[in-house]
Amino acid sequence: MQKYKPILLLLDVKHPYDRKMLESITLAAASKPFFHSCEVMELAEARCCEVHRFAGVIGDFAKPSIAEFCRQLTLPLVALSGARLALSANDGLSRVCLDNNSVVELMVQAFLAQGIRKLAFYSGFADSSAAWLQERRRAFEQLLRRYQLEEVVLDPQHLSASVTPIGVVAASDTQARQFSNLCCEQDLRIPQDYSLVGVDADPTESALSKITLCSVELPIAAMAEQALALLQAQLQHQPVLDKEVLVKAKQLVIGDSVGGSTLCDPLITKALWFLNNHFHRRIKVEQVVDYCAVSRKTLETRFKEILGKTVHQQLHQLRMEFVKQQLRLTQVPVSSIAEAAGFSNQHYLYHLFRREMAMTPRQYREKFEELY
Repeated sequence: MQKYKPILLLLDVKHPYDRKMLESITLAAASKPFFHSCEVMELAEARCCEVHRFAGVIGDFAKPSIAEFCRQLTLPLVALSGARLALSANDGLSRVCLDNNSVVELMVQAFLAQGIRKLAFYSGFADSSAAWLQERRRAFEQLLRRYQLEEVVLDPQHLSASVTPIGVVAASDTQARQFSNLCCEQDLRIPQDYSLVGVDADPTESALSKITLCSVELPIAAMAEQALALLQAQLQHQPVLDKEVLVKAKQLVIGDSVGGSTLCDPLITKALWFLNNHFHRRIKVEQVVDYCAVSRKTLETRFKEILGKTVHQQLHQLRMEFVKQQLRLTQVPVSSIAEAAGFSNQHYLYHLFRREMAMTPRQYREKFEELY
């Protein structure tokens, strides 16, 4: 076992993401007696050195040139990637990848917490062939179907205000900054007209934006820990080849680009996931409490602090926003919509709708038919 040799880190340190990864791996390795030290190199430098003086390699496989170089090595190897890697059946590569489904799920949950069911995906000038971008786009489309959300197709040069806010899933903080600047140029308000969430929690992008960005914080420290664990397992001759570890994003950084308080609390995130997936099943607050495995008082207190409403109010809001969306976009009978939204019967929905909207569901539908 090559215990005292250093680890080679093949990362592009010009990139902020890779610099964060370098810092996380270095800190994690320093706390583990198994690893002696880490040396970071760019690809050109690695090609000129004697790589067999290293115990193993951790490389950024999002860069095709690094991936090609690493595949020629005989050293223990772990691939890092911001998206899942397309591999042949006999590749046998240990890899740690970002779970982009979890990234977009957090973004969508932030909008649903605000009652926003009209969403758009904005990729700006990002490379459309990038695997991470393609994964986030696919995840967005899947979540639209799962939660029966309305997709809005954006024309960046001709944005317009909407009757209700539109939630914009930005591919990254760079795209979120670009979109916030577009809104400013066209005299549109964030978050009143467009509610906006980015990815990376990059303080520089947020500072350059017209408004502080709400953003998904990538789980870089957790990815670093997993990469070191896989490398150590290989050095100890454990069977981890061809193993993929998907690391989920779990946290949003609060910003003014989303109205109100957003999902900065794991308990709220868990509760909202359950509500958004099960509101149509006539669930009650007790079932949310059971799922979260906390007392009702704890959950209600957290909801009041973070979202400014009770669990029941959030459940009711989800159901009513779903009803209004279906009335605007479909000709499904009101009785069927009531059942699909989790209301006990059509008459109860009529009662609630008249109380809150000062009109019947049928009148609401007719109003939007006149608009379009």
